Amino acid sequence: MLFNVDKALSLPDIRHIVVKSGEVLDRFGPKFRDPQSLTKQDYLDFLSFKHNHHWTGLERLGRRATDDMESLREAITVLVDETKPIADRFDSALSMVSGAGPATLTPILLLAYPDRYGVWNGTSEPEMRERGVWPAFPHGASEGGQYEIINSVLLQLARDLKVDLWTLDAFWWMSKLERQNTGHYLGSRDIAIWNMAEQANQTAKQSYGQTVERTIKNKDLRLSKEALIAHLKELLEETGDRCAISGIVLQFDGPDSQLRPSLDRIDSSGHYELGNLQVVARFINFWKRDTEDPEFRRLLAIVRGES
Repeated sequence: MLFNVDKALSLPDIRHIVVKSGEVLDRFGPKFRDPQSLTKQDYLDFLSFKHNHHWTGLERLGRRATDDMESLREAITVLVDETKPIADRFDSALSMVSGAGPATLTPILLLAYPDRYGVWNGTSEPEMRERGVWPAFPHGASEGGQYEIINSVLLQLARDLKVDLWTLDAFWWMSKLERQNTGHYLGSRDIAIWNMAEQANQTAKQSYGQTVERTIKNKDLRLSKEALIAHLKELLEETGDRCAISGIVLQFDGPDSQLRPSLDRIDSSGHYELGNLQVVARFINFWKRDTEDPEFRRLLAIVRGES
């Protein structure tokens, strides 16, 4: 069996999440089923682990969505409208609001309809892959199309385990902790690589303020996420985990966030594709911005007294 349910439910952290489900569903479910009554503070509370008792990290990017509450309410209205296929409304909602990706939209769906929708995020996806239950997708499937397939797998897993979807989502955290404790877990380097790939994916989709296909001409992602992750590993191996421009050793964790790896397009007017990518320190990426790569390297050399 995928999980030892009795063991999982005996763990204090998992038990706490499960016990809190009724409280959280009662508070946020009605708000998301009728989003016209949703206030900015309601949504900010949903993003906070203090109030959702389940998901961490939603606040980091999600707060941006509250800058336009009218659009956010409209997007959620579309998302929870079950008269339309989930794939279509998922894609539409993604295109309507900034700061709300699958890791935010799927918990909203779970809270609105806890018996029908599971969560797709940076915890459930790696754990599903690790345990061999990650599905295959048709070529060119949109994120909405992918979620429809992922959700069908989550529904079947919940039925097999005889647990609800809220509890199943808590089990992925248990799985993550188990592998971390046994040393069989993605380290900070792998997590940083995954985050860079996800950021590139999100940036490409948000070009022109809309969900885009791979044919869009601005910040187009011309690699699958899996291929991008493999390429990022190759780039880091080539530099010995150093910034490709400054040569500074990158920090995948630690106190100085400016030394974290950041994915840079060599030609900032070009696409996310082979030959146009390099991994640099976060502050280097910030300094460089739209400056042409050779010119930025020349200016940096002057600052360092090398020319």
